[in-house]
Amino acid sequence: MKKKWQIIIGSLLVVVLIAAAVFGIVSLQHKTTKPQRQTHPKDITVSKFIKQIAPAAQREQKKYHIPASITIAQAGIESNWGRSKLAYKYNNLFGIKANSKHNRVRMYTTENINGKNKQVKQYFQVYNSWAASIKAHTLLIVNGTADNHKRFRSVQKAKNYREAAYALQKNGYATDPDYASKLIYAIQKFNLDKYD
Repeated sequence: MKKKWQIIIGSLLVVVLIAAAVFGIVSLQHKTTKPQRQTHPKDITVSKFIKQIAPAAQREQKKYHIPASITIAQAGIESNWGRSKLAYKYNNLFGIKANSKHNRVRMYTTENINGKNKQVKQYFQVYNSWAASIKAHTLLIVNGTADNHKRFRSVQKAKNYREAAYALQKNGYATDPDYASKLIYAIQKFNLDKYD
C-alpha cells in the first residue's frame, strides 16, 4: 500500500512539474511577442484626434515642461491631424526620421529646399502607438539632435506656446519658414492652450 501511494504521489509530482514547465514556456512566449501596433481610421476628425492625443501630450508636459498645445499642434500639422498614412498606419505623428534599420518605413515627404517645396523619399520611424510617437517627440526636444544636444532646450524654457513655437522654428525643427505661425494659428483655431 505504501508503494502504491509513492507511485501516485510521484505521478502527481511529474504532472505538476510538466504543467509548470508548459505554463512557464507559454508565459515566456507571451512576454517575448512584439506588442501589436495600433491602427487608426484615416478619416479621423480633428476634434477626435485632439481628444485622443491630448492626455499623452499633457503627461509629457508634466514631466518635461513642453506645452501640450505645442505638442498637439505639431502632431496635427505634421500628420494632417492624424490622417496621413505615416500617422494612421505607422503611428508617426511628427515625421520623425528613422535612425536605424529597424521599425522604419520609406515614404515621400515634402521638404522646403532653397525656398522651393520638393518631394523627397525618406525613411521614417514606425511606432506602436501615438503615445509612443509623442514620447519620442518629447525626447527629441529634450535631448536635441546628434549634432547639437541643446538644440531645442529653449522650447522647455518658453513662458508660453508662442515663445515655444518661435524657439522650434529658430532652432530648425522644420524646413517650413512659416512653421511657428502655423503652430500658433492651429493652437488659437482649436483652443489647444486649454490643455496646457
